[in-house]
Amino acid sequence: MSAAVTFGGVIDLKIDLQARGARIPDWLHSRAGGAGPADGITVFLDGMPVTVPTGAWYVRRSPYEMRPSGESWELLLDGAAVCGLDVAGEPEYYRKTTPESVPYHKVALRHGRDGIGSTVVQGCVHGEGSCRFCAITVSAASGVTVPRKKPEDVARAASAALLEGYSHIVLTTGTTGDGDRGVEPLRRCAAAVKGEADMKVHVQFEPPGDPGLIDRIAEVADSVAINVESFDRDTLTRMAPGKSATGLAEYEIAWARAVKVFGAGQVTSFVIIGLGESEESVMEGCRLLTSMGVYPFLVPLRPLAGTLLEKWSPPGAEKMKGVYERAAAIVAESGLRASICDSGCVHCGACTAFTDITG
Repeated sequence: MSAAVTFGGVIDLKIDLQARGARIPDWLHSRAGGAGPADGITVFLDGMPVTVPTGAWYVRRSPYEMRPSGESWELLLDGAAVCGLDVAGEPEYYRKTTPESVPYHKVALRHGRDGIGSTVVQGCVHGEGSCRFCAITVSAASGVTVPRKKPEDVARAASAALLEGYSHIVLTTGTTGDGDRGVEPLRRCAAAVKGEADMKVHVQFEPPGDPGLIDRIAEVADSVAINVESFDRDTLTRMAPGKSATGLAEYEIAWARAVKVFGAGQVTSFVIIGLGESEESVMEGCRLLTSMGVYPFLVPLRPLAGTLLEKWSPPGAEKMKGVYERAAAIVAESGLRASICDSGCVHCGACTAFTDITG
């Protein structure tokens, strides 16, 4: 069955919103910098979580607008009402602080419907070789987050979020200069969360020099992302020199080890669409990943303020629909589904429509 039959309605609207963004009132908060759903807000379309760009330059020319309507919100297209929607509010746990008076929102932020996320080391050893699209140093410089999170603080924030119904946490990191490439700080935070809260833990890191570290972190985490970002060699060299220098072979070793200890479908790799890659490289990457039991997490490029790509535009909706359709057929043939992954970005699905299509 073609994946195209699952398109239409709210999925098409999600794809278009993520390609064009939406204008919002000046007083509505839009998170800047960081990883994940930055320079945007989270809304719910017919219950579906959607992160919508709201802070980028191209949003000013978007035909979409969100405005309050009574106690709810409505989405307008060229001034005409399209549908109602809900805007995610601030969690209650944001108002709490650590023993050192650090607000929990500087430790872990809400993601999507029922997830929270924390970048445990807000920096990267790659320097000039850092990913051109990454903004984790932007938020660190602005003071809206803690550059290096304490495991006990991450656990406290997770415990507070759990009381509000948040069920999983995404722990990511900039690549460190240590031999573990950031795995150890992640492992300590994951262990602290598991010791304090009945919450699923998802971790993200680059391939460590010692693949055995993947076994160790699997003892305290439920799913993992080892993100290569692009399978187009020239594009990866331009956009993520540090990852390109690591080489695909190292990623394959790490993916294989991760699938062995986490299980098929609990391992993923981001594949960013819109960096200049060929479409065939995306499909080749999807075939490689799915053959190993790794879910290819296709996401449209979100150009973020403060990065070298801040003046870029996301890929158009028609391009994304075509890529999603072809890639979804590969995923379906492999037997993988987004719903297999029990935590993390695939489980959330707010930043892409691919998980809705491959549900």
